[in-house]
Amino acid sequence: MTHRDRVMAVLSGETPDVIPSLGECPMDATSLKGLAPEPTGDPVADAIREAEFYDNSSLEVGVSPRVETISRDDSHHLYRYATGAVWRASYSPVFCREMVDYPIKAPADLDGFVMPRAKDDVDCTEMARRVQAWKDAGYFVQGTVMGAWQAIYYLLTSFENILMWMAAEPAAARRLFELTSDYCLEASRLMLEAGVDAVFTSSDLGSGQGLLFSQSMFAEYVLPWLKELADLGHERGAILHLHSHGHIQDLMDDMVDAGVDLINPVGPSDHNDLAYFKANWGGKISIMGGISTTIAQMTVDEIDAHVAQVMEIGCRGSRFFPRTESGIPAMPVEKVLAYLDLLKQYRRMYGSAEA
Repeated sequence: MTHRDRVMAVLSGETPDVIPSLGECPMDATSLKGLAPEPTGDPVADAIREAEFYDNSSLEVGVSPRVETISRDDSHHLYRYATGAVWRASYSPVFCREMVDYPIKAPADLDGFVMPRAKDDVDCTEMARRVQAWKDAGYFVQGTVMGAWQAIYYLLTSFENILMWMAAEPAAARRLFELTSDYCLEASRLMLEAGVDAVFTSSDLGSGQGLLFSQSMFAEYVLPWLKELADLGHERGAILHLHSHGHIQDLMDDMVDAGVDLINPVGPSDHNDLAYFKANWGGKISIMGGISTTIAQMTVDEIDAHVAQVMEIGCRGSRFFPRTESGIPAMPVEKVLAYLDLLKQYRRMYGSAEA
């Protein structure tokens, strides 16, 4: 089976010869420096080489507002999105990313504000070329775009502002969601026209203890965008893959009804019980994740036992892709390689070729 065949089998509730990995990668951008394949300048070949290193079955194109570098050295990267939001990524002592400025500081700033156009942020011909090349090589291809909720606090205003305005300034909140939803939907249309198998969008909806806002606010602000995005993809034969951290089980019925096909990361750090998710929604939605970020504090034997337990629970009834919650945490290279090797072993063990 090809990588794409394996992914499609899992999404259909079948068991492929090998359980595919759908995007394992390091959490800390510097943790595997010098070990992962160095880029050659050929984006198609480089993506395949990186996928081979992690034994991933999917590759990604993406659309997001343009970014300009303000300053950069070995310790940091300060950059500005076309919306005006400024972010700083620091690499020492560990990777850290934070917003330092944003364009919408008060509801009045929305008057006359214009979002960039997604079609100006991507070379559609080149994107279609990459998608087809990766499909021809046997990979499942996802199109990535910030979700309407995440894009607000990444591109437009502070996290605190949008949470406050959803309750106290609903007109401003609705306008922010309108701006980011329109961008997300336009970008998704472009990626679907390029032939992607899935739209992959991110919007963290909870903390480790609960939701970031009420279910009624989710229904008012977030759900319409999710449903429209799911319908758009389904019309083109593509799935909707949603990334959301947080203790989100109270939203699962709504997300399933909206048409979300795949959810990640469903991990223990957010107090999500994988067995509970599988029992309640495993026949309706595919799940990716389950492997705790706390593997950094585990011995290799403990990692082995943890991955074994996750695979035993997750692979019941298929519709499961194992992955770390936020990416492989910062830990010694030897442990990273041991984890990747264990994951590969268990993915083969639970595939039909070993049944």
